[in-house]
Amino acid sequence: MIEVEDARQTLDDEQSIQAFDDIVYQRVLGASKHISMIGDMIESIALIGEKNHASVHSVVDKIKTLSQYFIETRGAASQAISNAINIMIKNIDEVRNLDVEEASKLIIQKKNNYLIQSEKAINKVVKYGVEAASSMKTIMVFDYSSTVNKWLQNLNNENKNYTIVIPESRIINGGYPFIEACREAGHQIKFIPDAAIMYYLKGCDGAFFGAETFYPDGTTFNTTGSDIVGLVCKEFNIPLYVLTPMIKVDIRAIYGYKKQLKINDLTEELASNWDSNLKSKIDFNCPELLGVEPKYITAIITEEGIIPANQLFNNSKKFHDSLKGE
Repeated sequence: MIEVEDARQTLDDEQSIQAFDDIVYQRVLGASKHISMIGDMIESIALIGEKNHASVHSVVDKIKTLSQYFIETRGAASQAISNAINIMIKNIDEVRNLDVEEASKLIIQKKNNYLIQSEKAINKVVKYGVEAASSMKTIMVFDYSSTVNKWLQNLNNENKNYTIVIPESRIINGGYPFIEACREAGHQIKFIPDAAIMYYLKGCDGAFFGAETFYPDGTTFNTTGSDIVGLVCKEFNIPLYVLTPMIKVDIRAIYGYKKQLKINDLTEELASNWDSNLKSKIDFNCPELLGVEPKYITAIITEEGIIPANQLFNNSKKFHDSLKGE
């Protein structure tokens, strides 16, 4: 297990250290955003190593240490992060016998190739998501996702204004980060406590959230509270869509793997002003992510199209096999 300080010490510039801390302390949310930030850190290590004429072995070792830390931590919650990191550093040991300039160039090129393809995939997800929402007027979005945020930025219709209902998730305060995108896009905003999800969702034309991970059977993992959104949508026949690129598939599920709950201590989030003696006697632990079964989801919107949640298996297997063939 890589310790946080060991991973942090692989970085030598303030911008990368700031990005590292932003991920670790959840100041920046969203798996896609984290993947991009980790890619920037990998590039920084390579460039600084080249500038300082460091040994290629030390550059590669730093990148592998940093990568393994995020696989063990953020990857525990989001398989997409593990998938993406493994793609960005695939076969990195092969550069050890090169000079540092050539090694740096190849490391950055591999990372950039992944990010270019990732951006194209997300743009397709956004495009298909905009089409899915074209007949809607009032929409609920639950908990921050960089993909959903980009979709909100691109969600527009000349003939009407959208009203976006945003519940504030108390697990990680994931509602507020949507506000800026909604304001810039000109949407009307309704901001509510997550306890009011059922009351306001009944008046929505649809609901959308992102995914930290999804299984080939269509089960989607997202912040705790997403299960409530799914249940209410099913009860009142409201379409629920998940916006996610295929990179977030966790193929291990077809071999019997079950995602372990990541439990967060929410003492400070829920009881920061409480008496310390009282807080010490109460359990504030809560899961960060929960699985939403496919029966609650209308469709999962990926770069491959708008796919009914219970018909995702073949797409997932095909995508996974394509990664192995790279």
